[in-house]
Amino acid sequence: MPTILGSGQFTYEEDRTWGKLPPGWAYKEAAAVGVDANDNVYVFSRGEHPMIVFDRQGNFLRSWGEDMFVRAHGVSMGPDESIYCTDDGDHTVRKCTYDGKVLMLLGVPGKPADMHSGKPFNRCTHIALCPHTGDLYVSDGYGNSCVHKYSPDGKLLFSWG
Repeated sequence: MPTILGSGQFTYEEDRTWGKLPPGWAYKEAAAVGVDANDNVYVFSRGEHPMIVFDRQGNFLRSWGEDMFVRAHGVSMGPDESIYCTDDGDHTVRKCTYDGKVLMLLGVPGKPADMHSGKPFNRCTHIALCPHTGDLYVSDGYGNSCVHKYSPDGKLLFSWG
């Protein structure tokens, strides 16, 4: 019997066959999921292949991010066919193309800010984009308990928390 999730008009049936991985691959701790304008699904995980991309039907398209990420945490889709990947183990946010080319890097890989210093980043967790201005808001929740606001080109504007 299939598992049904949700309620009312928002019910979903679990499909354990969706997301066909290449032989020998396995899922490990999917931390975040994003969907692009073409309904491709980006699974940001903590396994050997950090970003696994599927088409709408669950067919494997590609993977990327091997040797780039330490600990996957958050994903946000940009309005310009980009994807923002938050790595709380590396203390960074990377803006990437859909095939993994890094367009912008926020933070210094492997170098956390001092704990609760209010400076970017100490285990950043997620990013939100303002649809009107393109400003970026980065939650820096585990080691800092604050939010950092950046301009669309990556300039730190201010922090609070």
